[in-house]
Amino acid sequence: MNKRQFLSTAAASMLAMGVLATVPAAHAESMGKCFGVAKAGQNDCAGLSGLHSCKGTSTMSYNPGDFVVKPTGTCEKLGGLDMAQAKAVLASPEKTKAFEASMAKKMS
Repeated sequence: MNKRQFLSTAAASMLAMGVLATVPAAHAESMGKCFGVAKAGQNDCAGLSGLHSCKGTSTMSYNPGDFVVKPTGTCEKLGGLDMAQAKAVLASPEKTKAFEASMAKKMS
């Protein structure tokens, strides 16, 4: 392989890698945190409530402080919350209990 072919192949490879590197970013934009729909042990990462700090360690189902990552639009269909809504529900123990009860009834 001569120098010209090598450089041409290298440039094409770099270009292809650049295009492929943008695919995960586009995929990430179509996903979002959905609070209040995670079952016990199925949360993604730490929750707003501060009850745990790791993925899969929630002990309560449908806690508004716990989230899972879902495709955009799915959260609303499930009755989940965005971060601002979750913080508002968590501010009141009564609202938190009511939300958890309604989600348990809805998801069963």
